Amino acid sequence: MQIYNFLKNYLFFPALISLFISACDSSKVKDAIEIGEGVPRKRIDTNILGTNAFVNDSRFGTINSQFREVKNTLRLNFVRILFKWDDNVQPTPGSAPNFSFYDNIASSIPAGMDAIVVITGIPSWMRNSANWIGGGPGRAFLGLWVKKVVARYRGNGRIIGWQVWNEPNMVANQNNITMQMAENPENYVELLRMSFSAIRSIAPSKLVINAATTAINQNYPGTIDYNKNMQSAGVLDFCDVYAVHYYGRQFENVVRRGGVASFLNGLGKDIWVTESAAQGVNEQLPYGEQVWPYLKEKIPSIQRIYQYQFAEATPADSTYALRNLTKGMELSDLYIFLRDR
Repeated sequence: MQIYNFLKNYLFFPALISLFISACDSSKVKDAIEIGEGVPRKRIDTNILGTNAFVNDSRFGTINSQFREVKNTLRLNFVRILFKWDDNVQPTPGSAPNFSFYDNIASSIPAGMDAIVVITGIPSWMRNSANWIGGGPGRAFLGLWVKKVVARYRGNGRIIGWQVWNEPNMVANQNNITMQMAENPENYVELLRMSFSAIRSIAPSKLVINAATTAINQNYPGTIDYNKNMQSAGVLDFCDVYAVHYYGRQFENVVRRGGVASFLNGLGKDIWVTESAAQGVNEQLPYGEQVWPYLKEKIPSIQRIYQYQFAEATPADSTYALRNLTKGMELSDLYIFLRDR
C-alpha cells in the first residue's frame, strides 16, 4: 500500500462560513456554535482502538516483538496489516509469488489479537495490458493475488477479514490509474464484487471490508462524492463493514447537510475507521482526544478506529507513527498515554 503523506498534510481550519450557509435548522446551528467554540478533548475509548502495524522495518524489532509490543505494552487487541502485491513478491508474470514475509507476519499474530489484512498493490508488469486476464486488470488482480492470498491464509483464526484495496480514488497513485478506478468508483465496486464472491467461496467465515478512500472529510465534496458513487454502484452489497479514513479535522464537513455523518449514519452498517492520525510526536494525543470521541458521538455506528501507524522511520516532527527513530523523541505522546494508562 502506497501512502502518500503529502495528501494527509492538508489539515485545513474549519470553514465556519460555509457551515453556517448550509446550517438551515437548529441542530446544524448548534453544531456550528460548538465548532466555533472549539471541540473539547475527551478521553479516548481504547476499547475501539487498534493500529496499523506493518512490521516491515526490523529497526523497530522483530515481527514477533513488534506485535507483542502492540499487544502487551500498548494493550491494543487488533491490528491492520498489509499484504502487498509488488515486484518483490512476484517479479515476473511467470514467477510464483513469494509469500515468505507474509507467512512470518501471519504466524506471528499473538493470541488475543485479531488482524484485518489489506490486499492491495500490483507489480510493475501489470501496467502492460498483455498481462491482464479476461481483458481487464481487475480479473488479473483477483486471480493472481486475491484468491491466492485468501486461500493460503483462510485457516488462520487470527486473521478475521480482508480489506480489498486501499484508497482507490487517489489519482497520485499510479496503481489506481492502471486499475482504472481513480476516477471511476464503479470500477472499484466491480473489483470488490468479484473479490467478495471469491472470498465468500474460499473463506466464508471471514469479513470482507471495502477499500477506504482518502480522508472522507477532506477535499470536500470530491472524496465524499466518490463514496456516494460507490454506494450508488452497490458497494454495500459486497462488504460486511464499511471502511473510511479520517485525517485532519474539518468538523464542518462532518455535520453539514449531506456531509460525513449524514452519509455514514444512513448506510445501515458498522463503520470502521481503518486509518486516522495526526503528524508529530506531540500532536497525536491531542488529536485522538479531540477527533475520535467527536466522530464516535456524531457517528455512533463507528465500532473501530485504527491509528496510523505503529512504527515508521520518519522524522519526529512529521511522523504519524507511535514510534520513530529520532533520538530522544522515539515515542509519541499517544504511545506514552497508551503505555501508561
